[in-house]
Amino acid sequence: MRRCRILVIARWPLGGIRTYMRYVYGALGDDCQVTLVAASTHENEALRQDCQASGVRLVLSEKPDVMSFVRQIYRELANGNYNCIQSHGFISGICAYVANIRFDVPHILTVHGILEDRLLQGLTGKVKMTATSWIIRHVDVLYSVSHDIQTHLFEQIPSLAGASCNKVVILNGIDTSKFDVSHGDKGRLRHRFDLDKDLFLAGFVGRFMQQKGFNYLIDAIELLSAQNSLPDNFKVVAVGSGDYEEHYRSLVVSKGLSDRFVFIPFQSDMAGIYRDLDVVVMPSVWEACPLQPMEALVMGIPLVASNCIGLREVVHDTPALVFESGDTRALAECLRRVCSEPLQERFTAFMPEARNRFDVSRTVVDLRALFERTARPA
Repeated sequence: MRRCRILVIARWPLGGIRTYMRYVYGALGDDCQVTLVAASTHENEALRQDCQASGVRLVLSEKPDVMSFVRQIYRELANGNYNCIQSHGFISGICAYVANIRFDVPHILTVHGILEDRLLQGLTGKVKMTATSWIIRHVDVLYSVSHDIQTHLFEQIPSLAGASCNKVVILNGIDTSKFDVSHGDKGRLRHRFDLDKDLFLAGFVGRFMQQKGFNYLIDAIELLSAQNSLPDNFKVVAVGSGDYEEHYRSLVVSKGLSDRFVFIPFQSDMAGIYRDLDVVVMPSVWEACPLQPMEALVMGIPLVASNCIGLREVVHDTPALVFESGDTRALAECLRRVCSEPLQERFTAFMPEARNRFDVSRTVVDLRALFERTARPA
């Protein structure tokens, strides 16, 4: 691959997008020089550490408004002699498109999510949808991180099917070397947060937002508790942060489930968390191509997952226990099974296949080829 200077745009470098960047950009190779323009968030320090480890130059836009972000991108384009832009998410794509009008650098818009209906209501929402649809159709490459999310986007914007932009799907992957069960000590999480070694820990790991469906997990635990179907040592470990955290904390208290839940702030050592979990639970409403089920399966952790878009594509043909998204009773039944049935052996046996299927090297090979096809000559 010829030497390439890539300008990466991430309006909100959080959650799965930040993890994607950590896994992918560190493996691209020395012939790809990456500069990341990102908005300042509460995870700035973690982002800085990721960029340093990946060899990515970080430019933070300290002002929160969109126009300041666009101006920051414009300044980079004016001074950086970039061969290609990769934006992450629709807002990032719009900002990059506007800033790039003068420079016309080839632009790859990476789709990590859906156009949520709640954000597109009323006259303002229709204007947003029209503008977003137009810009999506006029980028150089529309890169979806799963077939599910591409199909859903085509359903939302039917005119995309005939758009001239190149449309590609490159599935996400993870750095499997970071999730080696033979390395690291089990029990650190339990010791740090005073969790008894005999507890059966069900882990919810991620952002507290409606998309992730944490409310369904609360309702399922309430149902199982009412039926006396949970062992006394069962506890949910909820690891993360987000806009709905306080709401969910209050909901747990109001339902009298405080003894069944423990909330832990965002942790950077994901492998260390997984080592102490007996099951990972993902009750999501929608996903794009989530990394968490890949991480859990690579480490042989039993997984309970909804069949929502994106997530169902990742867990297809794996040992994961899959339930209908939004079905509290079905989720409760899956949790009852993991507590009462010997499931560990099948997840342990699947680990070699998981390591091969989900390794980020597959993603990197395809992404490097995409940059090669798309980037303009230096």
